[in-house]
Amino acid sequence: MMVEEFEFYRKVRANYCNVAFKVLFTYRLSHRHNKTAVAHGSFSCGVNAHTQTLEYTLNLKTEPIQRPYSESGTFLFSSVYKEIPSQVIEYENYPIHKQRYRVPITYDWHDCVRSGAKSGINAISIQALLRKWTLHGTDDEPIDAILKVTKLQFDW
Repeated sequence: MMVEEFEFYRKVRANYCNVAFKVLFTYRLSHRHNKTAVAHGSFSCGVNAHTQTLEYTLNLKTEPIQRPYSESGTFLFSSVYKEIPSQVIEYENYPIHKQRYRVPITYDWHDCVRSGAKSGINAISIQALLRKWTLHGTDDEPIDAILKVTKLQFDW
């Protein structure tokens, strides 16, 4: 079944606006101890007819991330984990992916949109987004909390 480009634009906006997903990730709490947290997100897909691309944007907000100050000392080394006051990682309308589509649209456009979403919104890209955000300590210095995405789940 062939879908006209205007109809394609309308259907993509109607079906793929604010599709929810959930991200499970961990961050370093202390020596050998990680804490699991959740981020809730949604993505929207738009059609740019001039460039024949699908454009994906996402919204993402994590649970509060916080860590008390801790030290760990062993015979070989010692580790200091600076305090992270409660803070949230949040992205709004962040452009995450672009993908070209073919005209005429004689293929399964749902698969096309979903494959683009999975290509642009995956554990690696979300991991990069979380690491891109700077968490700050009590004296406003940047702190690496060793964030690691463990699971990504779409609510199709």
